[in-house]
Amino acid sequence: MNQTYNTLKHRWGRVKDFVNQIDPKDFWIDVNSYLRKLTKSLIEDTLDEEMIQYMRTQPYQRAGENRLDYRNGHYCRNLDTTFGPIERIAVPRSRRGLFRPSVFARYHRRQQTVDDLVCNVFLRGISTRDVAETLKPVLGTTISASGISRITKRLDSSVKEFHQRKLLDEYQFLFLDGIAISVKGSLKAKKILILVAYGITVFGKKELIAFTIANAESNAACEGFLNDLFKRGLEGRNLKMIVTDGSKGFINAIEIVYPHAKHQRCWVHKLRNATKYLKKDDIKPFKLDARNIYNASTHREAVATFKILRKHWYTVAPEAVACLERDMDELLAFLTIPIKEQFRVFIRRQIRTTNIIERSFREVRRRSRPMGCFTNYDSVSRIIYAIFNRLNSKWEEKPLKEFTQFI
Repeated sequence: MNQTYNTLKHRWGRVKDFVNQIDPKDFWIDVNSYLRKLTKSLIEDTLDEEMIQYMRTQPYQRAGENRLDYRNGHYCRNLDTTFGPIERIAVPRSRRGLFRPSVFARYHRRQQTVDDLVCNVFLRGISTRDVAETLKPVLGTTISASGISRITKRLDSSVKEFHQRKLLDEYQFLFLDGIAISVKGSLKAKKILILVAYGITVFGKKELIAFTIANAESNAACEGFLNDLFKRGLEGRNLKMIVTDGSKGFINAIEIVYPHAKHQRCWVHKLRNATKYLKKDDIKPFKLDARNIYNASTHREAVATFKILRKHWYTVAPEAVACLERDMDELLAFLTIPIKEQFRVFIRRQIRTTNIIERSFREVRRRSRPMGCFTNYDSVSRIIYAIFNRLNSKWEEKPLKEFTQFI
Protein backbone atom coordinates (compact mmCIF):
# COMPACT_ATOMS: atom_id res chain seq x y z
CA MET A 1 0.00 0.00 0.00
CA ASN A 2 2.82 2.39 0.93
CA GLN A 3 4.63 1.51 -2.28
CA THR A 4 1.54 2.34 -4.36
CA TYR A 5 1.02 5.57 -2.43
CA ASN A 6 4.63 6.62 -2.94
CA THR A 7 4.42 5.80 -6.65
CA LEU A 8 1.30 7.91 -7.13
CA LYS A 9 2.83 10.69 -5.02
CA HIS A 10 5.90 10.63 -7.25
CA ARG A 11 3.75 10.81 -10.38
CA TRP A 12 1.65 13.68 -9.07
CA GLY A 13 4.96 15.39 -8.37
CA ARG A 14 5.71 15.10 -12.08
CA VAL A 15 2.38 16.78 -12.80
CA LYS A 16 3.37 19.68 -10.55
CA ASP A 17 6.67 19.95 -12.44
CA PHE A 18 4.69 20.62 -15.60
CA VAL A 19 2.88 23.46 -13.87
CA ASN A 20 6.17 25.01 -12.82
CA GLN A 21 7.27 25.11 -16.46
CA ILE A 22 4.43 27.46 -17.45
CA ASP A 23 5.46 31.02 -18.25
CA PRO A 24 2.93 33.35 -16.56
CA LYS A 25 3.08 35.73 -19.53
CA ASP A 26 1.92 33.03 -21.94
CA PHE A 27 -0.34 31.15 -19.55
CA TRP A 28 -3.64 31.76 -21.33
CA ILE A 29 -2.06 31.28 -24.74
CA ASP A 30 -0.51 27.88 -24.05
CA VAL A 31 -2.77 26.65 -21.27
CA ASN A 32 -4.51 24.03 -23.45
CA SER A 33 -1.15 22.73 -24.68
CA TYR A 34 0.07 22.29 -21.11
CA LEU A 35 -3.23 20.76 -20.05
CA ARG A 36 -2.96 18.20 -22.83
CA LYS A 37 0.56 17.31 -21.71
CA LEU A 38 -0.59 17.01 -18.12
CA THR A 39 -3.59 14.92 -19.11
CA LYS A 40 -1.53 12.63 -21.34
CA SER A 41 1.02 12.09 -18.56
CA LEU A 42 -1.69 11.41 -15.99
CA ILE A 43 -3.53 8.97 -18.31
CA GLU A 44 -0.35 7.05 -19.14
CA ASP A 45 0.68 6.86 -15.48
CA THR A 46 -2.81 5.69 -14.53
CA LEU A 47 -2.73 3.03 -17.26
CA ASP A 48 0.65 1.79 -16.05
CA GLU A 49 -0.67 1.59 -12.49
CA GLU A 50 -3.75 -0.33 -13.68
CA MET A 51 -1.52 -2.76 -15.56
CA ILE A 52 0.52 -3.33 -12.39
CA GLN A 53 -2.68 -4.03 -10.46
CA TYR A 54 -3.88 -6.39 -13.20
CA MET A 55 -0.55 -8.29 -13.42
CA ARG A 56 -0.03 -8.18 -9.64
CA THR A 57 3.67 -7.70 -10.38
CA GLN A 58 5.94 -4.73 -10.87
CA PRO A 59 7.59 -4.25 -14.29
CA TYR A 60 10.44 -6.75 -14.89
CA GLN A 61 9.50 -8.60 -11.69
CA ARG A 62 9.63 -12.40 -11.93
CA ALA A 63 6.51 -14.07 -10.55
CA GLY A 64 7.13 -17.72 -11.31
CA GLU A 65 4.82 -20.05 -13.23
CA ASN A 66 1.59 -18.93 -11.53
CA ARG A 67 1.44 -15.46 -13.05
CA LEU A 68 -1.88 -14.50 -14.72
CA ASP A 69 -0.56 -12.84 -17.85
CA TYR A 70 2.46 -11.23 -19.49
CA ARG A 71 3.10 -7.71 -20.70
CA ASN A 72 3.17 -7.30 -24.45
CA GLY A 73 4.43 -3.76 -25.04
CA HIS A 74 1.92 -1.05 -25.82
CA TYR A 75 -0.09 0.53 -28.62
CA CYS A 76 -0.88 4.18 -29.28
CA ARG A 77 -4.30 5.76 -29.18
CA ASN A 78 -5.53 9.29 -29.85
CA LEU A 79 -8.21 10.79 -27.63
CA ASP A 80 -10.34 13.90 -28.19
CA THR A 81 -10.88 15.77 -24.93
CA THR A 82 -12.32 19.09 -23.83
CA PHE A 83 -8.72 20.36 -23.68
CA GLY A 84 -8.16 19.40 -27.32
CA PRO A 85 -6.83 16.28 -29.06
CA ILE A 86 -4.29 14.20 -27.13
CA GLU A 87 -2.16 12.18 -29.53
CA ARG A 88 -0.26 8.92 -29.20
CA ILE A 89 -1.24 7.88 -25.70
CA ALA A 90 0.81 4.78 -24.83
CA VAL A 91 -1.67 2.10 -23.76
CA PRO A 92 -0.07 -1.03 -22.20
CA ARG A 93 -1.08 -4.34 -23.70
CA SER A 94 -1.14 -7.85 -22.24
CA ARG A 95 -0.25 -10.99 -24.17
CA ARG A 96 -3.65 -12.62 -23.64
CA GLY A 97 -5.44 -9.41 -24.52
CA LEU A 98 -7.53 -9.50 -21.33
CA PHE A 99 -6.36 -6.20 -19.85
CA ARG A 100 -9.13 -3.57 -20.00
CA PRO A 101 -8.20 -0.04 -18.84
CA SER A 102 -10.84 1.95 -16.97
CA VAL A 103 -9.75 5.31 -18.39
CA PHE A 104 -11.60 4.71 -21.65
CA ALA A 105 -13.65 1.95 -23.20
CA ARG A 106 -12.53 -0.28 -26.03
CA TYR A 107 -12.33 1.58 -29.37
CA HIS A 108 -13.28 4.79 -27.55
CA ARG A 109 -11.71 7.80 -29.24
CA ARG A 110 -13.44 10.64 -27.43
CA GLN A 111 -13.81 11.73 -23.83
CA GLN A 112 -17.35 11.20 -22.53
CA THR A 113 -17.72 14.94 -21.89
CA VAL A 114 -16.99 15.60 -25.57
CA ASP A 115 -19.91 13.38 -26.58
CA ASP A 116 -22.08 15.14 -24.00
CA LEU A 117 -21.01 18.51 -25.42
CA VAL A 118 -21.92 17.45 -28.96
CA CYS A 119 -25.38 16.30 -27.80
CA ASN A 120 -25.96 19.53 -25.85
CA VAL A 121 -25.00 21.69 -28.83
CA PHE A 122 -27.30 19.61 -31.03
CA LEU A 123 -30.15 20.03 -28.54
CA ARG A 124 -29.63 23.80 -28.49
CA GLY A 125 -30.61 24.02 -32.15
CA ILE A 126 -27.35 23.68 -34.08
CA SER A 127 -27.78 21.50 -37.17
CA THR A 128 -25.79 18.28 -37.50
CA ARG A 129 -23.72 19.81 -40.29
CA ASP A 130 -22.77 22.85 -38.21
CA VAL A 131 -21.95 21.08 -34.94
CA ALA A 132 -18.40 20.15 -36.01
CA GLU A 133 -17.61 23.67 -37.21
CA THR A 134 -19.11 25.20 -34.06
CA LEU A 135 -17.07 23.01 -31.70
CA LYS A 136 -13.78 23.09 -33.62
CA PRO A 137 -12.44 26.22 -31.81
CA VAL A 138 -13.32 24.60 -28.46
CA LEU A 139 -12.10 21.06 -29.11
CA GLY A 140 -9.23 21.88 -31.44
CA THR A 141 -10.28 19.12 -33.81
CA THR A 142 -13.03 18.36 -36.32
CA ILE A 143 -15.50 15.55 -35.76
CA SER A 144 -16.82 14.00 -38.95
CA ALA A 145 -20.49 14.26 -39.88
CA SER A 146 -20.85 10.49 -39.49
CA GLY A 147 -19.18 10.72 -36.08
CA ILE A 148 -21.64 13.38 -34.96
CA SER A 149 -24.54 11.26 -36.20
CA ARG A 150 -23.27 8.31 -34.17
CA ILE A 151 -22.94 10.51 -31.08
CA THR A 152 -26.44 11.96 -31.42
CA LYS A 153 -27.88 8.45 -31.59
CA ARG A 154 -27.38 8.49 -27.83
CA LEU A 155 -30.47 10.72 -27.77
CA ASP A 156 -32.66 7.81 -28.86
CA SER A 157 -33.17 6.79 -25.23
CA SER A 158 -34.20 10.38 -24.37
CA VAL A 159 -36.64 10.40 -27.29
CA LYS A 160 -38.17 7.14 -26.08
CA GLU A 161 -38.48 8.51 -22.56
CA PHE A 162 -40.13 11.68 -23.93
CA HIS A 163 -42.75 9.59 -25.77
CA GLN A 164 -43.50 7.45 -22.71
CA ARG A 165 -43.43 10.02 -19.90
CA LYS A 166 -46.53 10.58 -17.78
CA LEU A 167 -48.48 13.77 -18.46
CA LEU A 168 -50.13 15.96 -15.86
CA ASP A 169 -53.77 16.76 -16.55
CA GLU A 170 -53.14 20.49 -16.23
CA TYR A 171 -53.67 21.72 -19.80
CA GLN A 172 -56.49 24.18 -20.39
CA PHE A 173 -55.88 24.87 -24.09
CA LEU A 174 -54.70 22.29 -26.58
CA PHE A 175 -53.51 23.09 -30.12
CA LEU A 176 -53.27 20.27 -32.67
CA ASP A 177 -51.59 20.47 -36.06
CA GLY A 178 -49.24 18.64 -38.40
CA ILE A 179 -46.20 19.45 -40.51
CA ALA A 180 -45.04 17.57 -43.60
CA ILE A 181 -41.37 16.68 -44.13
CA SER A 182 -39.43 14.46 -46.54
CA VAL A 183 -37.74 11.18 -45.61
CA LYS A 184 -35.65 8.89 -47.80
CA GLY A 185 -37.45 5.77 -48.96
CA SER A 186 -36.22 2.63 -50.65
CA LEU A 187 -36.49 4.15 -54.12
CA LYS A 188 -37.21 7.84 -53.59
CA ALA A 189 -38.02 10.43 -50.97
CA LYS A 190 -41.53 10.43 -49.56
CA LYS A 191 -43.60 12.87 -47.52
CA ILE A 192 -44.56 12.01 -43.97
CA LEU A 193 -46.55 13.98 -41.43
CA ILE A 194 -45.51 14.95 -37.91
CA LEU A 195 -48.61 15.28 -35.71
CA VAL A 196 -47.95 17.73 -32.88
CA ALA A 197 -49.78 18.65 -29.66
CA TYR A 198 -49.07 22.03 -28.06
CA GLY A 199 -50.59 23.05 -24.76
CA ILE A 200 -51.01 25.94 -22.34
CA THR A 201 -51.36 24.86 -18.73
CA VAL A 202 -53.50 26.36 -15.99
CA PHE A 203 -50.28 28.02 -14.79
CA GLY A 204 -49.76 29.75 -18.15
CA LYS A 205 -46.86 27.52 -19.17
CA LYS A 206 -46.47 26.88 -22.90
CA GLU A 207 -45.34 23.40 -23.85
CA LEU A 208 -44.87 21.26 -26.92
CA ILE A 209 -46.39 18.16 -25.35
CA ALA A 210 -45.94 15.36 -27.86
CA PHE A 211 -45.39 14.40 -31.47
CA THR A 212 -45.78 11.30 -33.59
CA ILE A 213 -44.89 10.29 -37.13
CA ALA A 214 -47.80 9.41 -39.42
CA ASN A 215 -48.24 8.77 -43.12
CA ALA A 216 -51.27 11.06 -43.26
CA GLU A 217 -53.60 13.13 -41.07
CA SER A 218 -56.11 10.27 -41.14
CA ASN A 219 -58.82 9.48 -38.60
CA ALA A 220 -56.88 6.46 -37.33
CA ALA A 221 -53.59 8.34 -36.94
CA CYS A 222 -55.17 11.32 -35.16
CA GLU A 223 -57.30 9.14 -32.89
CA GLY A 224 -54.28 7.03 -31.97
CA PHE A 225 -52.28 10.18 -31.19
CA LEU A 226 -54.97 11.63 -28.90
CA ASN A 227 -55.60 8.26 -27.25
CA ASP A 228 -51.92 8.08 -26.36
CA LEU A 229 -52.14 11.52 -24.70
CA PHE A 230 -55.23 10.40 -22.79
CA LYS A 231 -53.65 7.15 -21.55
CA ARG A 232 -50.53 9.00 -20.39
CA GLY A 233 -52.56 11.32 -18.17
CA LEU A 234 -54.03 14.13 -20.29
CA GLU A 235 -57.65 13.21 -19.58
CA GLY A 236 -58.98 16.71 -20.31
CA ARG A 237 -60.58 17.58 -16.96
CA ASN A 238 -59.19 21.13 -17.24
CA LEU A 239 -59.53 21.48 -21.01
CA LYS A 240 -61.47 24.58 -21.99
CA MET A 241 -60.82 24.35 -25.71
CA ILE A 242 -59.02 22.42 -28.45
CA VAL A 243 -57.85 24.41 -31.47
CA THR A 244 -57.24 22.80 -34.87
CA ASP A 245 -56.69 23.91 -38.46
CA GLY A 246 -59.79 22.12 -39.69
CA SER A 247 -58.27 18.68 -40.26
CA LYS A 248 -61.07 16.12 -40.52
CA GLY A 249 -58.85 13.54 -38.86
CA PHE A 250 -58.39 15.65 -35.73
CA ILE A 251 -62.03 16.80 -35.71
CA ASN A 252 -63.29 13.20 -35.71
CA ALA A 253 -60.69 12.15 -33.14
CA ILE A 254 -61.67 14.99 -30.77
CA GLU A 255 -65.30 13.83 -30.83
CA ILE A 256 -64.17 10.36 -29.70
CA VAL A 257 -61.38 11.10 -27.20
CA TYR A 258 -62.37 14.55 -25.83
CA PRO A 259 -66.09 14.80 -26.67
CA HIS A 260 -66.82 17.41 -23.96
CA ALA A 261 -64.10 19.87 -24.97
CA LYS A 262 -65.03 22.93 -27.03
CA HIS A 263 -63.55 22.93 -30.52
CA GLN A 264 -62.16 26.07 -32.17
CA ARG A 265 -61.41 26.22 -35.90
CA CYS A 266 -58.41 28.29 -36.94
CA TRP A 267 -59.46 31.59 -38.54
CA VAL A 268 -56.29 31.84 -40.63
CA HIS A 269 -56.82 28.47 -42.28
CA LYS A 270 -60.53 29.07 -42.78
CA LEU A 271 -60.00 32.45 -44.47
CA ARG A 272 -57.29 30.91 -46.62
CA ASN A 273 -59.84 28.36 -47.81
CA ALA A 274 -62.61 30.92 -48.29
CA THR A 275 -60.51 33.35 -50.34
CA LYS A 276 -59.85 30.64 -52.93
CA TYR A 277 -63.33 31.42 -54.24
CA LEU A 278 -62.65 35.16 -54.57
CA LYS A 279 -61.20 37.32 -57.29
CA LYS A 280 -57.81 38.79 -56.47
CA ASP A 281 -59.20 42.32 -55.99
CA ASP A 282 -61.88 41.06 -53.59
CA ILE A 283 -59.56 39.19 -51.19
CA LYS A 284 -58.41 42.18 -49.13
CA PRO A 285 -61.87 43.78 -48.56
CA PHE A 286 -63.36 40.35 -47.76
CA LYS A 287 -60.71 39.75 -45.11
CA LEU A 288 -61.31 43.19 -43.61
CA ASP A 289 -65.01 42.42 -43.23
CA ALA A 290 -64.19 39.00 -41.75
CA ARG A 291 -61.85 40.66 -39.27
CA ASN A 292 -64.81 42.52 -37.79
CA ILE A 293 -66.39 39.15 -37.00
CA TYR A 294 -63.54 37.68 -34.92
CA ASN A 295 -62.76 41.05 -33.32
CA ALA A 296 -66.31 41.35 -31.98
CA SER A 297 -66.69 41.76 -28.21
CA THR A 298 -69.39 39.13 -27.80
CA HIS A 299 -70.69 36.06 -29.55
CA ARG A 300 -73.97 37.81 -30.38
CA GLU A 301 -72.14 40.76 -31.92
CA ALA A 302 -70.00 38.40 -34.01
CA VAL A 303 -73.10 36.62 -35.37
CA ALA A 304 -74.69 39.95 -36.28
CA THR A 305 -71.48 41.04 -38.03
CA PHE A 306 -71.37 37.81 -40.04
CA LYS A 307 -74.94 38.41 -41.23
CA ILE A 308 -73.84 41.81 -42.53
CA LEU A 309 -70.92 40.16 -44.37
CA ARG A 310 -73.22 37.52 -45.83
CA LYS A 311 -75.69 40.10 -47.09
CA HIS A 312 -72.90 42.10 -48.78
CA TRP A 313 -70.84 39.26 -50.26
CA TYR A 314 -73.34 36.53 -51.06
CA THR A 315 -74.16 37.81 -54.52
CA VAL A 316 -70.44 38.42 -55.28
CA ALA A 317 -68.91 35.22 -53.91
CA PRO A 318 -71.50 32.77 -52.56
CA GLU A 319 -68.94 29.93 -52.25
CA ALA A 320 -66.68 32.06 -50.00
CA VAL A 321 -69.62 33.00 -47.77
CA ALA A 322 -70.79 29.38 -47.61
CA CYS A 323 -67.27 28.29 -46.63
CA LEU A 324 -67.40 30.59 -43.59
CA GLU A 325 -71.01 29.87 -42.71
CA ARG A 326 -70.51 26.10 -42.74
CA ASP A 327 -68.18 26.21 -39.70
CA MET A 328 -69.30 29.41 -38.01
CA ASP A 329 -70.11 27.66 -34.70
CA GLU A 330 -66.55 26.33 -34.41
CA LEU A 331 -65.07 29.63 -35.62
CA LEU A 332 -66.84 31.57 -32.85
CA ALA A 333 -66.28 29.04 -30.04
CA PHE A 334 -63.49 31.17 -28.55
CA LEU A 335 -66.03 33.93 -27.80
CA THR A 336 -68.03 31.64 -25.53
CA ILE A 337 -65.27 31.31 -22.88
CA PRO A 338 -65.64 33.79 -19.98
CA ILE A 339 -62.48 35.93 -19.80
CA LYS A 340 -61.69 38.90 -17.60
CA GLU A 341 -61.87 42.13 -19.56
CA GLN A 342 -58.21 43.13 -19.03
CA PHE A 343 -57.00 39.82 -20.54
CA ARG A 344 -59.71 39.37 -23.15
CA VAL A 345 -57.94 40.79 -26.22
CA PHE A 346 -54.66 38.97 -25.60
CA ILE A 347 -56.15 35.55 -24.82
CA ARG A 348 -58.66 35.63 -27.68
CA ARG A 349 -55.87 36.49 -30.11
CA GLN A 350 -53.93 33.44 -28.93
CA ILE A 351 -56.75 30.89 -29.06
CA ARG A 352 -58.65 31.78 -32.24
CA THR A 353 -55.89 30.43 -34.54
CA THR A 354 -53.18 27.79 -34.58
CA ASN A 355 -50.53 30.48 -35.12
CA ILE A 356 -49.03 29.70 -31.72
CA ILE A 357 -48.05 26.20 -32.92
CA GLU A 358 -47.20 27.36 -36.44
CA ARG A 359 -44.45 29.54 -34.97
CA SER A 360 -42.87 26.38 -33.57
CA PHE A 361 -43.04 24.79 -37.02
CA ARG A 362 -40.85 27.60 -38.37
CA GLU A 363 -38.01 26.21 -36.27
CA VAL A 364 -38.66 22.72 -37.65
CA ARG A 365 -38.49 24.06 -41.21
CA ARG A 366 -35.33 26.02 -40.41
CA ARG A 367 -33.60 22.86 -39.19
CA SER A 368 -34.91 20.62 -41.98
CA ARG A 369 -34.41 23.02 -44.92
CA PRO A 370 -30.60 22.60 -45.19
CA MET A 371 -30.98 18.81 -44.98
CA GLY A 372 -33.53 18.66 -47.77
CA CYS A 373 -34.45 15.11 -46.84
CA PHE A 374 -34.11 13.12 -43.61
CA THR A 375 -32.22 9.81 -43.69
CA ASN A 376 -34.76 7.78 -41.71
CA TYR A 377 -37.51 8.00 -39.09
CA ASP A 378 -35.02 7.88 -36.22
CA SER A 379 -33.22 10.99 -37.46
CA VAL A 380 -36.60 12.73 -37.77
CA SER A 381 -37.44 11.89 -34.16
CA ARG A 382 -34.07 13.13 -32.90
CA ILE A 383 -34.38 16.46 -34.72
CA ILE A 384 -37.98 17.05 -33.61
CA TYR A 385 -37.11 16.09 -30.03
CA ALA A 386 -34.12 18.47 -30.07
CA ILE A 387 -36.34 21.34 -31.24
CA PHE A 388 -39.02 20.55 -28.66
CA ASN A 389 -36.45 20.27 -25.90
CA ARG A 390 -34.91 23.66 -26.74
CA LEU A 391 -38.23 25.51 -27.07
CA ASN A 392 -39.69 23.98 -23.90
CA SER A 393 -36.54 24.92 -21.97
CA LYS A 394 -36.81 28.47 -23.25
CA TRP A 395 -40.49 28.74 -22.31
CA GLU A 396 -39.96 27.24 -18.85
CA GLU A 397 -39.18 30.63 -17.32
CA LYS A 398 -41.60 32.64 -19.50
CA PRO A 399 -45.18 31.67 -18.62
CA LEU A 400 -48.14 33.51 -20.11
CA LYS A 401 -49.39 35.10 -16.91
CA GLU A 402 -52.65 36.20 -18.54
CA PHE A 403 -53.76 32.55 -18.75
CA THR A 404 -53.49 32.08 -14.97
CA GLN A 405 -56.70 34.07 -14.52
CA PHE A 406 -58.68 30.83 -15.02
CA ILE A 407 -57.24 29.22 -11.86
